[in-house]
Amino acid sequence: MLSARAIAYITYIRIDSVQPFLDTWFGEGEAFLDEDVITIFREAHPDLPSAASFQLVHFSDNSAVVCIRGSKSYFDFLVDARLWYAASLFQLVQSAMPFGFSFEALVDFCVSRLSDIEASSMKQVSYYVETTAFVEYLLKSGVYTSVTITGHSLGGGLALITGAQTKTPAIVISAPSAVMGRSAVTPEISLDDIKRYTYAVIPQRDIISRLGGEHMNSANIKCRAGVSDPMACHMEYRSLCELMYTCGNVKRPVYCECVRQFGYPEPTAVDGSGTSFDALCEAL
Repeated sequence: MLSARAIAYITYIRIDSVQPFLDTWFGEGEAFLDEDVITIFREAHPDLPSAASFQLVHFSDNSAVVCIRGSKSYFDFLVDARLWYAASLFQLVQSAMPFGFSFEALVDFCVSRLSDIEASSMKQVSYYVETTAFVEYLLKSGVYTSVTITGHSLGGGLALITGAQTKTPAIVISAPSAVMGRSAVTPEISLDDIKRYTYAVIPQRDIISRLGGEHMNSANIKCRAGVSDPMACHMEYRSLCELMYTCGNVKRPVYCECVRQFGYPEPTAVDGSGTSFDALCEAL
């Protein structure tokens, strides 16, 4: 889970910083950013929309992880939000109704019908169309021993959809659920596939990961941010720090921001060098 969270982070950093990050996290020669396979895929599928932002990390054991970026621009947000607005709208109505849980079948029907109205236009711009085709391309290639998908925020939501559509494991962080909007995608995804292939990490008080219904498989983590900032618990860096603090960093570097920006305790040195964590951060 910790590694999936770290890999999801690479889609937000400069491309020339990705390989050094992977070398630091996994060790040199263990994980490689493979940009060529994405280029080859897009050249072979010119009819697909190519606005989605994702990366492929290829490991020394021939396993691979597809990392899908969340919304980074206003256009990203608008495109991604169209997939969840119907489910979120009826989710709000359902929560406001007395005994709203008893109307789940009606809510599913309404979400499905509203999605049908925009089905053709949504498919033309929806990023999941390309990410699903890319994962299918990887699976058919026979190159990889296993493929996993990850992503943060709305990128995690796309990972959930692609995972369920391609029957590929998806581990996401702070992502909206695909449960209520499963009929809004083409092809539709089933509750069985969502339950079997997807897993979500949900930070405390994170608004985005509550959209779209309840995740079928999930783990809750704490958020140590103040309640006055409603989006602080959604920050990708903060979730990584919380997982490292709760689960241990497993001999991987603890980022200075965890202590300096988010207030986590300094990690305990295990190498006996006597160099303080603060001194190491100053040297960077």
